[in-house]
Amino acid sequence: MKKKGYLVLLLLPVLVAFIRAEQTQSLQPMDRDLPMFLRDSPQWALEKLESMTLREKIAQSFMVAAYPNKGETHFQELDDYIQHHKIGGLIYFQGDRENLTQHIERAQKGAKIPLLMAMDAEWGSAMRLFNEPRFPYALTLGAANHPDHTQLIAQAMGQELRELGIHLNFAPVVDINSNPNNPVIGFRSFGEDAQRVGLQGRAFILGLESQQVMSCMKHFPGHGDTDMDSHYDLPTINRTIREMDIVDWSPFKVGRLAGASSVMMAHLNVPALDSSGTPASLSKVIVQDYLVERLKFSGLIVTDALNMKAVSDRYGKVEVVKMAYLAGNDILLYPEVVAEAIDAIEQAVLRGELSIEEVNRRALKILRAKYHTIIKKSKHNPVNVFQLENALNRTYEQALTVLKNEDAIPIGRLNQKMACVSLGSKTDAFNEMAYEYANLDTFHAFTGAEALRRFADTLKAYDVILVNVHAKSMLPRNEYGYPSGWTSFIEQLPLQAKVLVTFFGNPYVFSKHELPSRADAIVLGYENHELAQKWVAQLLFGGFQGTGKLPVTLTANLEMDRGITTPPASRLKFTQPEELGISRAKLAEIDSLALSGIRQGAYPGCQVVAAKDGKVFYRKSFGFLMNDSAAAVGNETVYDIASVTKIAASTVALMRLDDNQRFSLDSTLSTYLPQLTSGTPYAKTNLRDMMTHQAGFSPWIPFYTKTLESGKLNAEIYSVTRSDEFDWKVADRIYILNSYEDSMLQRILETPLKVKKYKYSDLGYYFTKRIVEGESQMSLNEFVNASFYYPMGLRSMRYNPLEYYDIDRIAPTEEDRYFRMQTVRGYVHDMGAAMQGGVGGHAGLFTNASDLAALMQMLLNNGVYGGERYLSAEVIKKYTACQNCPGNRRGAGFDKPVRSLDGGPTCNLVSLSSYGHTGFTGTQVWADPKYGINYVFLSNRTYPSAENWKLVKMGIRTEIQRVIYEAVLGAEKQP
Repeated sequence: MKKKGYLVLLLLPVLVAFIRAEQTQSLQPMDRDLPMFLRDSPQWALEKLESMTLREKIAQSFMVAAYPNKGETHFQELDDYIQHHKIGGLIYFQGDRENLTQHIERAQKGAKIPLLMAMDAEWGSAMRLFNEPRFPYALTLGAANHPDHTQLIAQAMGQELRELGIHLNFAPVVDINSNPNNPVIGFRSFGEDAQRVGLQGRAFILGLESQQVMSCMKHFPGHGDTDMDSHYDLPTINRTIREMDIVDWSPFKVGRLAGASSVMMAHLNVPALDSSGTPASLSKVIVQDYLVERLKFSGLIVTDALNMKAVSDRYGKVEVVKMAYLAGNDILLYPEVVAEAIDAIEQAVLRGELSIEEVNRRALKILRAKYHTIIKKSKHNPVNVFQLENALNRTYEQALTVLKNEDAIPIGRLNQKMACVSLGSKTDAFNEMAYEYANLDTFHAFTGAEALRRFADTLKAYDVILVNVHAKSMLPRNEYGYPSGWTSFIEQLPLQAKVLVTFFGNPYVFSKHELPSRADAIVLGYENHELAQKWVAQLLFGGFQGTGKLPVTLTANLEMDRGITTPPASRLKFTQPEELGISRAKLAEIDSLALSGIRQGAYPGCQVVAAKDGKVFYRKSFGFLMNDSAAAVGNETVYDIASVTKIAASTVALMRLDDNQRFSLDSTLSTYLPQLTSGTPYAKTNLRDMMTHQAGFSPWIPFYTKTLESGKLNAEIYSVTRSDEFDWKVADRIYILNSYEDSMLQRILETPLKVKKYKYSDLGYYFTKRIVEGESQMSLNEFVNASFYYPMGLRSMRYNPLEYYDIDRIAPTEEDRYFRMQTVRGYVHDMGAAMQGGVGGHAGLFTNASDLAALMQMLLNNGVYGGERYLSAEVIKKYTACQNCPGNRRGAGFDKPVRSLDGGPTCNLVSLSSYGHTGFTGTQVWADPKYGINYVFLSNRTYPSAENWKLVKMGIRTEIQRVIYEAVLGAEKQP
């Protein structure tokens, strides 16, 4: 143990005193030091004990191995032990839920006294049963180091076991794993720091015991500092009594005060405690003098399995059981013989080697345990599934440990070519989450050699290569289950690429291997679990800040508490509302509002996304793409966002130009468009006035009406086929003259300006498009793609979306019976933008809610996303501020709340610093820097008819926003 570990242990007396004081408040003095089951009345147990023979009392200590999948012959053997020898319990091994519960029912029916059923379920029943969900390994819990989450997870384990009929879980392992070459403990330990192990063990014990499932601390006097497996030989622990008392025994002391029901004795030779060489599990000195007398443990004392070669080969199958009983163990685990061993113990009692009073004491203790777990009827609070989900997610997230990061995490601009190579087991969880952020090509191979043979040349074309190394086992044998050749594969990856490697498996592999020098980033995932994979993907892309530290020492260069803190989160994180303390019941009101809109015909379907401080806690899709459609809206569904284009394209483009000193709100139209506006009243239009809708522009102009003759498209302006002259597409099989946009601009310039006062208008954005294109020398769509959408990974956010993805993803906007005479789907709904080839400054952008939330999060992040700066904080503050208050609430491009917060586009809970926009098609986006709230609502309320105003009349967008604010602000008020 390092000096650092001893310093930490100086705090142990304080910790123990705190726990003792905490328990004192609710327990009588006589109960404080007792395990949970000894705090109940002994009456039932005493009555049973009076009717038992000596042999039956001895048999209560026998806990025989049961294998539910072995079949009838094995079951009949167990029937004999239960019915004729009256054994006290069974420990269950391999099986499944059905054959386990069937056998438990059979066994209990045949028992005179209920059987104590036990299981090694350190990570839940999945440790022994097939097809059961697995809880995190202890090392993962230790790496996460969040006792509250550990307690809830253990509570869920307890609930699972109790419902199966299991009464005693041989967990937690509270060994301090100070030896990285330990072949039997390793990942089963919470770590090598005594305080961490004690706190985690305590949390685990409290969780199990809260469900009336008995816990078991193992393996006394401490199995952590050995490089030998007691399943095969007898390890020796060369520690002093003082070292063990201060370090190894501290978690046992804390666990006793937490109410642990039992302790498992280890098969270890500990010369400092018993110089005779007798294994601890068979040593009366160690059991009685140290565990019982010195540590004052009064609960059940259990042997480790008596079939293990560390003891069985030395003493014989009968003698080892007798020795274990005489040493003071209450439960004899996995005896290989029963009748002969009971005979041997009975004879020892009759010969006076052990008093009948001691036999009675052991049997009574076991009977009291049975009363507590089987007979006593208690009400158990079921584990809240959402809180458990959060605890599991937070555990896998917080455990992740970054061992190397050379400017690789977070992955920066996402317009790089990326590949993900999975070695070992093929898994989809990582890829599915990574796809939330970026496009990447995926490859899979079972070994490193296979990957080199198949992919070496292909990978030369990539800028970023993610390598996920998946282990199929956590055990030390066969390189901890990692695929062969992983080191060679990583070291031969192309030099020009950034290489980020994650190991989903036992971190102790690095006690035998160097960290890959070719990797620019290395992450430990601790387990090959789908939740670990999902959180690694979010970590790599900057969804959250990695802060994990090693709970153990792997090598001299990889010591405990080593771990690199990654840059602060700057992309959206997809999480659970419980992380933020937000009520799911409250969020259910959003569901009700959204579904109400569908039922009442306000829209066919919608998407809602809500985030707090960059954490997406609500993301749902409702309804269908069109009424009575079989195509449901999903998170990838794309909507025409109408006037939200004004901020998501035009305004951010101008902000970018402003940052580059290519645009100023204090200039006039003639500054940037002199030839177009010269000689017109528009030339002197102040751009701040134009961007705040107080330049005197008309609200809009129905440009399309002058292109119709008798209700049909003018053949001189439109064509059904594309050509050099008719290259701008308005809708399916409709092309417009390329030059017609000039006619539209000329018509605006010919429209008289009105009095300068606030009046919403689309017309200014026809000019902003020209300004952006003139200053950038790119089309508007090319500029925003290159400046924002491509590098930010906003794959759905596009003008003219049919050029990028299938029509099946796009919600239709209207059955147009006045202009295009077709279903408008994949083409912009706004007629003016359509006549500009789908690219308007005021409309034309399509996206899903997630990508729009990401763009708004960049603004809330003061211009940073994924570790890259897109806009300055200063320009964001300038444009999102109210420009002409109090008479005009608007920002530059952005809408703002009404100053009284009464009415307008928002609920009355938003801050005056918030900003956003709404769209004609039934969309809204709103960001609030004061509260960190980011809200997006997308729908196609205009389908099938734009005359449908139910969405507005029902106030659904505002009501959903209200619920979001109430949920977030309510959570912040919680203690």
